[in-house]
Amino acid sequence: MLGVRDPQRSFFGAVAQLGTDVVETMGFYGQLALNWWTLFDDEDFAGAYCRDNGRPSVPPTMLAITRLLQHYDGISDAEVIERCRFDSRYKVALDVDLNSIEPPFAKSTYQAFRARLTLHAKEGMGFERSVQLARESGMLPKNLRIALDSSPVRGKGAVKDTFTLLSDAIAAVIRGVARKVLRTANEVADEAGLGRHVDGPSIKGSEVVDWDSEEDVSRFLAGLLEDCGRAVELAANSQCASDEVALLKKIIEQDVEREGETAKIHRGVARGRTPSVSDPEMRHGRKSSGKTYSGHKAHVAVEEESGIITAVEVGAPGEADGKKVEDLIEETKEATGQRVEHATGDCAYGTDEAQEQAKGCGVKLHTKMPSPPKGRFGPRHFTVSEDRQEATCPAGHPSAKQYKAKDGVLHIWSSDCCQCCPMKPQCTKTDKRQLLVLPNFHNRRRRERWANTLDGRSVLRKRVVVEHAIGRVKNLGAGTARYFGQAKTKGQWLWTAAVANLSLIWGKRALVLSQSG
Repeated sequence: MLGVRDPQRSFFGAVAQLGTDVVETMGFYGQLALNWWTLFDDEDFAGAYCRDNGRPSVPPTMLAITRLLQHYDGISDAEVIERCRFDSRYKVALDVDLNSIEPPFAKSTYQAFRARLTLHAKEGMGFERSVQLARESGMLPKNLRIALDSSPVRGKGAVKDTFTLLSDAIAAVIRGVARKVLRTANEVADEAGLGRHVDGPSIKGSEVVDWDSEEDVSRFLAGLLEDCGRAVELAANSQCASDEVALLKKIIEQDVEREGETAKIHRGVARGRTPSVSDPEMRHGRKSSGKTYSGHKAHVAVEEESGIITAVEVGAPGEADGKKVEDLIEETKEATGQRVEHATGDCAYGTDEAQEQAKGCGVKLHTKMPSPPKGRFGPRHFTVSEDRQEATCPAGHPSAKQYKAKDGVLHIWSSDCCQCCPMKPQCTKTDKRQLLVLPNFHNRRRRERWANTLDGRSVLRKRVVVEHAIGRVKNLGAGTARYFGQAKTKGQWLWTAAVANLSLIWGKRALVLSQSG
């Protein structure tokens, strides 16, 4: 049953014992103690609890405040309970007796609260309240200008090679069957002849393999595939573990290729490859051309003047940033209740899809545009007719040939013309220059010219605020997922963004008070 916090402060509570003057000097912890009631109300969580049955729960407002504290300090669930017992700052924030070392709740209660928020789609509660507080504090203008960006998030799931992935997937199928037949995984595995996948620490230790011998490796892989077949048959006979079987089949499809009766590991990395069984939603991604990671990608919208984070989304690393533009804009409108005047982004938001999504929301999207390599000519240096049928290079030579290609027009200059051209080193490394003119060519050139004007640079310069906001969130530990799956990782980012917002709001309030004093 829903427990409710007494609105009257206890005489034995930390705030009453220390006094508000002392509590105000305790930074984020003190602000939570003095202002928690402006953020949360127990009735806000009523949908996640029973109204008229069972013992009263720990007031959800207390657990929500603890969630903010956990993400502020970046600590584990066990450490949360320890700090609630022995750390005076936590006792102040929760307004409990400073002299008691009894935990205000158990770790299981705290974990169950987090599960309730996920199941009842209330993970965004703290974040929404932080944006609302920013609006009430006058930090958000009536017409918002937001900056968009994304950031990699390393996943919690263990990334393993193909052999171990197959073994882990087989073990997952066995556990699914064991749950259905109400037996232990070891018993089910032993009966099916699959014991090595649940008994040992690693499948590679189940038999001796000469990893330098292709024949030996192929034989080992063939044995694993036979085990996969037995696991699939076991699940079919028990009529269960369909999700686990689907994952097993996907791993085989993405990582194994067959040549006749011989199987071998697939060369390269399949598009959308699943690198972890413990977190199947993880994907491979790139931070840059030379840096890779495995996990998810967070997308953030930030109000340019105040630095307040107004929207958060989490997706797959391979998903284009432009696909989240509409979500970020609409979530910003909903969270703030105000109009978005325009949005800014880097080159990743310069795609047609991103522009169309922003236009559909009634928002002008300004973006940086990709530049050619330093000292080289790019598309903007060429003169192209409006019908895209004629093109002239920077040296003034018209294209020699035109072809239809990829929904556009491919212009090709003759090798004779390019070889004797004094501008060739700045234009092309090949014998002749080519230029593909797509339908959006002139639109992109207009946006490119604007981005290079004084007004354009002035507008786009403010986009740096989103990078600073992401930096604050990642400094609070959000750069690495604490939980499995995109939904829980989004919850982590929402609570961490709430902490970042509240720190900004209360920090500005303290600055104003100190200046006025």
